Amino acid sequence: MHAIPRVVRNDWSTVAVPELAGWRPSRSVSVIIPAYRCQATLDLTLASLSRQTYPAELLEVVVVDDGSEPALELPAIRPARTTLVRVESGWGRANALHTGVRHSTGEILHWLDADMVVYPEHVAAQARWQHVLPYAVTLGYKRFVDPETHGPWPAAETVDAIWRAGEPDELFGGAAGEPHSYVERYITQTDQLRTADHLAFRIHVGATAALRRELYEAAGGFDTDLRLGEDTEFGYRLAQAGAVFVPEPAARAWHLGRTQVMRAREQVARYNQAFFADRIPYPRHSRKVGGTVWTVPLAEVVVPVGDEPLEHVRAATDAVLRGTDLDVRVNLLGPWDKLDDTRVSPLADPHLDLRLIAATYRGEPRVRLVTEPPDPFPAPFLLELPPAHQLAPDSLRHLVELADHHQVGLVRVGTAEPVLLWRTAALRRAELVRAPDESRCDAVTAVFGSRTETPAAVGIAAPTGRRKRPMQSTVEVGGVRSLARATVMVGWLTSRQLKARLIRRR
Repeated sequence: MHAIPRVVRNDWSTVAVPELAGWRPSRSVSVIIPAYRCQATLDLTLASLSRQTYPAELLEVVVVDDGSEPALELPAIRPARTTLVRVESGWGRANALHTGVRHSTGEILHWLDADMVVYPEHVAAQARWQHVLPYAVTLGYKRFVDPETHGPWPAAETVDAIWRAGEPDELFGGAAGEPHSYVERYITQTDQLRTADHLAFRIHVGATAALRRELYEAAGGFDTDLRLGEDTEFGYRLAQAGAVFVPEPAARAWHLGRTQVMRAREQVARYNQAFFADRIPYPRHSRKVGGTVWTVPLAEVVVPVGDEPLEHVRAATDAVLRGTDLDVRVNLLGPWDKLDDTRVSPLADPHLDLRLIAATYRGEPRVRLVTEPPDPFPAPFLLELPPAHQLAPDSLRHLVELADHHQVGLVRVGTAEPVLLWRTAALRRAELVRAPDESRCDAVTAVFGSRTETPAAVGIAAPTGRRKRPMQSTVEVGGVRSLARATVMVGWLTSRQLKARLIRRR
């Protein structure tokens, strides 16, 4: 069994994929096509898929009719293993895609819209990545053609004949078509996504893309309640699940007409804003308006209660809840199942502090009483906070800024009973590649890097309350350490001082 490649952040350049020429795939692929009232363009999409270089016995196509009237039909020119299913409940692209997944069998899932004509090597170019990298999400390239500029759409027989002749570039008379400008610009600016940061998920827009079925399940699948922006929202959850986004120029396609975003960019952005703000904590400015409690918080904070007194737990918890960044959920980890109605003198209760803590926060919507450590997914961060520590108002924000600026998977504060800020994407990636005898910390450091800070540097009161001497902070990526200058003042720092020091250290 081959070891799963370790990709550092999104730098996929260390992964060796087979050349398309002479490659023999071994994994099955399901191409999922959501379709609604688009028989003419669907016929062209299926005609192009009928001439794929991917082995026919490993390729199935599932067309999902999202309630078209009249109902869609399968044309004569199509891949041998093509099925047509009709949505039975719900509607929308996300719902149709999820329906298609449920009716498919392939190890690799490949999204494709019903207004795209793909080149013969399109499926193979993407699927080769999933053969060697289980957490790869590949993104194909497309060129937009418009009937007013490039003439009427060709017949399915024309597509079939041109594909058989091996001349797909000639489909529209040799026209180059228009690129997906902002997507390709972002890919170029980030060295083919190899230097992309935690916002790389925003490149997951529109078809075409491919990923392993187990990654789809790990990320929770498409949100079937969304009517627009479902690909971006799912891309965010894929990122938190540890995915690597890989652009694949060899997966070329024609897009027949302009997208809805191109036709109504401002209206679509306005519509998506409300739904994205609730589900996606990034970019941070998206939550400047609206409520203060969101479905997906920026950070899941875990405070282990143990046998700590009420006062310690309350001080640590209240410091988080009253911070300048309210976008958090606090999980008080303790044996809450020990609390029952057995008769006992209230003041002699052996679980008195536990009961008082539960009573203090039972009605607080941002606090949960949990008996097991929570999975932070899909929140982007997990903060493990011993109750002996107290955050300053800006501490959490400062920790997140450090993690994002240095793109690390772990920020450790202190050495005795450390405060730990984990990046969810790094935790999930580490679990995919972690060796049996490897610690979680080492695995996270290997794939995302880590950073060590002093409590005073981020405004966290040390457990003992005693002042500490300044010390250097360290940054570690992939097991290699480097010292970073840290000007540390003893005691608590104000928000302005924290920001000034962060800027100087950049």
